[in-house]
Amino acid sequence: MSVTFGVVLIVYLAVILGIAGWSALQTKTEVDFLAAGRSIGPFVGGAVLAATQISAGTLVGTLGRHYLAGVSWWYIWFGVWAGWMVSAFFVAPKLRRFGALTVPDYVAVRFGDERARALTAILIMVSYSILLVAQFQASGEIAQAIFGVEPLTAMIFLVASTSLYTLTGGVRSSSYIDFLQALIIVCALVVAVPVLWYHAGGLRTSIGFLNSLDSRLLGWYYGPKELIAAGASFGLSIIVAPYELTRFYSMRDERTVKRAIGISIGFQFVIGVCVLLLGLFTRVLFPHLGSIDHASSIMAFEVLPPVIGSLLIIAMVSAIMSTVNSILLVTGAAFAHDLYGRFLAPHASDMHRINVNRIAIVVLAIIPMVFALQRLGDVQSIVVAQTKFIASFFFVPVLLGLNWRGGTAGGAIAAMVGGFLACLAWELTGQRGFANHGIDAVEVGVAASLVFYLLVSKFTPPVPEENVRRFFGRERAADSRRE
Repeated sequence: MSVTFGVVLIVYLAVILGIAGWSALQTKTEVDFLAAGRSIGPFVGGAVLAATQISAGTLVGTLGRHYLAGVSWWYIWFGVWAGWMVSAFFVAPKLRRFGALTVPDYVAVRFGDERARALTAILIMVSYSILLVAQFQASGEIAQAIFGVEPLTAMIFLVASTSLYTLTGGVRSSSYIDFLQALIIVCALVVAVPVLWYHAGGLRTSIGFLNSLDSRLLGWYYGPKELIAAGASFGLSIIVAPYELTRFYSMRDERTVKRAIGISIGFQFVIGVCVLLLGLFTRVLFPHLGSIDHASSIMAFEVLPPVIGSLLIIAMVSAIMSTVNSILLVTGAAFAHDLYGRFLAPHASDMHRINVNRIAIVVLAIIPMVFALQRLGDVQSIVVAQTKFIASFFFVPVLLGLNWRGGTAGGAIAAMVGGFLACLAWELTGQRGFANHGIDAVEVGVAASLVFYLLVSKFTPPVPEENVRRFFGRERAADSRRE
């Protein structure tokens, strides 16, 4: 297995380096680095959105949750897909029409306030550092479970390899490598399911064993309130997730964006079903693992044939690399483009900002490694916590900002700060002190953000009309023609 995995890994890395080298030759401007020259088509774009969404939280964390809790955790996917549909109709086309380079660009122009840009950039860097912790921790879990490699070594390898192609070709290399990674993930999972099905003794035998082990595995291990809260966290964050939203800027046009979202949901449906079945069959074969995060790695190493097992491990590594790459592009741009380029060196050249972006990527990749080594929780728990923060501070300003003219800069800033602090306070105190109320932190955060947005917008100066017109001019013109 180790030899086979080594060969597959070398081939995989060689292909990635080839794509990165080709992309580097195409990258001449900041638009090339941050938006791939607006050249990405629907199929590649859909695969990119899926690969960005399918992270360690899915192939390690979600599979581990199915191992622990069985079928019920699958229902959170409906929240994810609902989020994508809202994005397709109310968010993504308008953002692509605007044609910015970063999400803070949108916030600054829509609300006419550079302070809102700075706040958005800072919150993006903080919240996505949490998601990086989950990705790094997952890479350490995989390396330790399969090869006995120290987690720190695995994290360093992950950061080095991912940073290399992120630094060279930017979003262009990221997009085509994500396309490759999405295909690898789907192929590996689809091939692995029948193999585990066979080793587990078939569906009927597996159902009987799981029922005897714990009847909740095929029923309701988690209650509806818990599943709705988790699904809402994922769905609300997907609608406004900066590492997904920035992908829209690299696509050709609004029609491409809508088609890409549909293709992405197709990828995710296949992946979600496969992960569910693999989690259940792994529980049949290994009923009492010490860590649920080891389920995917041990299953790949102990059960699958060497080539298929190696492909699945590469798929897990690919999912982690894809998400890490997307996060680094977003956080690096938040610092270099939206903080450094706007406030510290507004007249810097494109190449200077690209180089600052590259330095920021390296620094922002190293910091979360320290927290990942502390094992603050299982991978899925960390991912869910991060989605709560994103939804709490960003859902209202993005969705309402694009679909309601009345929002002001003061309202947007109050919504982001209030939503973030409300979610944080509920996570730190409410989950222990008010657990019986059945109210989740994401619900508190989004509600607080909405209240602050509406109230403060009512009593603060409106956004200049020329800013608002950039997002609502087309709709108003269409209404006039109908009249």
